[in-house]
Amino acid sequence: MDEASSATVAQPARLRTDVFVTLAGKAAGLLFGLLIVVLIARELGPTRQGIFAVGFSLSLMLIHLGGLGLTTANPYFVAREPGRRPRIAANSLWLALALGLVLMAVGLALKLIAPAIVEGVTWGQLLIALAGVPGALAALFLQSILLGEGRILAYNGVEVAQFGLTLVALAAGFWLLDFGVTGALAVVSVSRFATALGYLAVLGQWPGRLDTALVRRMLAYGFRAYVAIVASFLVIRLDVLLVNGYLGSRQAGLYSVAATVADGMYVLPMVVGLNLFPRVARSGQSRETAEVFRSVAVLYLLVCLATIPIAGPGIRLFFGESFAGSVSLYYWLLPGIYCLGMLTILAHHFAGRGYPTEAAAVWFVGLAVNLAVNVAFLPGRGAWVASLSSSIAYAVLLALHMRLFAREAGGYGALRPRAREVVGFVRTAFARG
Repeated sequence: MDEASSATVAQPARLRTDVFVTLAGKAAGLLFGLLIVVLIARELGPTRQGIFAVGFSLSLMLIHLGGLGLTTANPYFVAREPGRRPRIAANSLWLALALGLVLMAVGLALKLIAPAIVEGVTWGQLLIALAGVPGALAALFLQSILLGEGRILAYNGVEVAQFGLTLVALAAGFWLLDFGVTGALAVVSVSRFATALGYLAVLGQWPGRLDTALVRRMLAYGFRAYVAIVASFLVIRLDVLLVNGYLGSRQAGLYSVAATVADGMYVLPMVVGLNLFPRVARSGQSRETAEVFRSVAVLYLLVCLATIPIAGPGIRLFFGESFAGSVSLYYWLLPGIYCLGMLTILAHHFAGRGYPTEAAAVWFVGLAVNLAVNVAFLPGRGAWVASLSSSIAYAVLLALHMRLFAREAGGYGALRPRAREVVGFVRTAFARG
């Protein structure tokens, strides 16, 4: 009884520590990422920024498509079967290489079959952007192993270093070598391989033989998470390609800036969900998730509301007056930002429960809603339609996730915020020790 009580008391402190370390790492990465986006936008301008965003977004889409749920399966299996970590790392490297090459071919075929989607991106620029896909997959797979081991400092440290070095390389390229879109894409691709090497060094793991039996087990678990990850990513990233195809590179550039700010906004709930995931995988309980969700629902709403008066001046200050059109796009996205943040916590909970089929399937509803609104209303109108469609889709997805969780937790009352609990959550977060 004493040991159980001790474990119960220790776990919130450990969660708090991991959340703050991860939040600090993500904040540093976000700052570097923002500086990278600002640098690229200012140096390239709206039109060339749109071209860069299309090439970059396509590579990101393919990276998420090629993950096959391994970023979820890796920490799950490492946490449960730590003795298999060398085999998991070796499998990650071989799969990253094989899948990366396949995805590069898919990207090139996409330009051949549907050139309007990547309008403005040359074959050379596209090839350079796609060349980093295997490296990015390897980096993500290896990083997720550190999460399963609970090595949060290493998990965040390599990522922050990569952002910082990429910023330095881009600045040197623009100011000393007169980089354009091609040079910027090349730096990003090289940085992805450098990050993978960094994680290899931290893990002390070098390629071994492929363990096909273990691969089958990992993919069987990861497939349901993979479906959800891909669908969730496509909801907002697909918008950039649709805006480019229907409205042109300039509008895509404006929308990409609004989407970048949105990415930064849901770092807080994403970090909370990320650190909840391995705990739920071990305990199988919903109580801790419900407690965190209730408090974050209030605090994150306040954060989102606080950005309303500062978003306009901030975007104009960092990106320049030529990106003033991104401000209204951000406001249209803001309800979706809140909904995405909150459903991220619940999605990580379901990942820890082995990702029930229904929890994975609901993402297709959100993706369908987003595509339907864009296809019906985006042509001939402004990029605000893409922002609105994302907000509607994420609101639908949050409602569906809450329904599933309420069924598990015994009703919607488990998710209803409580003022006293929110105050206690804040006090615990900032308590010493």
